Amino acid sequence: MDRFMPEIEGAPRYPAAKIVNGQRAARGQFPHQAAIFLDNVSFCGGSLISASWILCAAHCTVRISTFSVHLGAQNLNVAEAGRVGMVSRSAVNHAAYNPGNLHNDISLVRLPAPVSLSGFIQLVSLPPRSLASNSFVGQPVQVSGWGRMSDVSGGISPQLNFVTTSVIGNAQCAQTYGGSVIASTICASGAGGRSPCQGDSGGPLVISAGGAYLQIGVVSFVSSFGCASGSPSGYARVTAFLGWISANTGIPVPG
Repeated sequence: MDRFMPEIEGAPRYPAAKIVNGQRAARGQFPHQAAIFLDNVSFCGGSLISASWILCAAHCTVRISTFSVHLGAQNLNVAEAGRVGMVSRSAVNHAAYNPGNLHNDISLVRLPAPVSLSGFIQLVSLPPRSLASNSFVGQPVQVSGWGRMSDVSGGISPQLNFVTTSVIGNAQCAQTYGGSVIASTICASGAGGRSPCQGDSGGPLVISAGGAYLQIGVVSFVSSFGCASGSPSGYARVTAFLGWISANTGIPVPG
């Protein structure tokens, strides 16, 4: 039931969606994480960037009319106290999203009412504009989600998982994916087979900053050779879309 991504000619791709070779997240460890059931037939992740808005990937939300969003969850199969569920029918896909090469693979889901924050539900921080030129290369990062836990898994994981990896340069990433890697792409190492996979699409790539999480990427793609192949994973670079996010949500972005 995970949402599949299109493949790109000349660029090995595998629909992003699971956490492979990672570990289980504790409840509340990633309180910004959203689980999104799409038209009740597919699944993606997302992140809470304000009380009313979820950041996601366009390949998840295009041609979708109903978004069943769950916040504050760890185990999707358990009725957890403090979890909030909402059904949205409003999304904004980037107007320049290209399904052929996954450029501008970013979107927003608007909640029908503001969600109340709690110990299990918190906002992720957007990077300030002053970090627009920061490549983040070499920085440790974490990506989380309910995606498949191996290339042969039959479906998403019921429990939230995460993996720690590091940012690599776009030139290195382009050695695998060619022209699909542009300035608004950010890539992470797949060393040790650590990667997102089916079901993790749209989820957050974060760094720890001052005791909080700063989101620098949105899960977009991995290699067609498999999530555990060791190839890099690709993300929409959040700093490249700060103006777009602010214009569509009204969220102020610090300088």
